Amino acid sequence: MPDFNTFIIDDEPDAGHLLKSLMEEFPAIQVKQIFIDALKALDVVIMEQPRVIFLDIDMPEISGLEFLLQVNKFSPDTKVVFVTAFKNYALEALQNNAFDFICKPISREELRRVVYKIIASVKQESNKTTKDTPQRVLLKTAEGHHYVSVENVLYLEADSNYTNLVLKDGKRLLSSVNLGRIHNQFPKEEFVRISRKHIINKNYLTFMNFCKHYCLVSDNGEEYKLEVSLKMKDLKRELE
Repeated sequence: MPDFNTFIIDDEPDAGHLLKSLMEEFPAIQVKQIFIDALKALDVVIMEQPRVIFLDIDMPEISGLEFLLQVNKFSPDTKVVFVTAFKNYALEALQNNAFDFICKPISREELRRVVYKIIASVKQESNKTTKDTPQRVLLKTAEGHHYVSVENVLYLEADSNYTNLVLKDGKRLLSSVNLGRIHNQFPKEEFVRISRKHIINKNYLTFMNFCKHYCLVSDNGEEYKLEVSLKMKDLKRELE
C-alpha cells in the first residue's frame, strides 16, 4: 500500500504536533509537513498536491472553509479532513466537498474511523484509475467538443479560470475548465505539475535547469521554456 502524503494545517502548533503523534498509529499516513501559516501552506498544497490534509477551521490568515474552496479549485484530488472545536461548521464543510470532519478534542476511535475511510477511498480510486487510464480526453471549448489524444498534448497552462492545452502541432485549445480539474482527465503518472500555472507531459521534457528554475518541453522542433516553482527534489521524484 502506498504512503499517503499528508499535511496538517493548524495555527496552534501544539494541536498540530499532537495530531501528528496520534497519526503514528497508522504507518500508511505519512505526515510530511505541519503548517501554522495557512497562506504559506496553500502555496505548497497547490504545488505538491498532497493526498490528504487535516485542516483547522478558525485560522487568522484564511479560514479553513476559504482554504477548502482553493483546494477544490487547484488540487481537487486532495482529501480535506477538518479538525476543529467548532461543530457548527460541519454541515457547511461537507457541503463544500470536505472529505470528513473530526471534532476536538480528538479521540483515537474517531481518528481511526477517518483514516480507514481515507485508505478505503484511495484504494478504490487507484483501482479505478488503473482500469480507466484515458487514451484521449473530451475537451469542451467555445467552438464545440474536441476529442484530444493525451499523447498529443505537450503541456497544460492556466489562464485565470480557463486552461490552454498546447498540442504537438503548436495548436492551442482553450477550455473553460480550470487547471486543477482538467488535470483529473489526464494520467497523473505522465502529466506532472511544475508550477501553479503549468502541468507538463513529462514524455516531452527535454531539459531541466535546476539552478535557474526552468525547463524545456519540445517536439517536432518547437520548444517551450516554462518556469518551475515546485521544489526540485519533489519534482525529481515525480519525473522518475
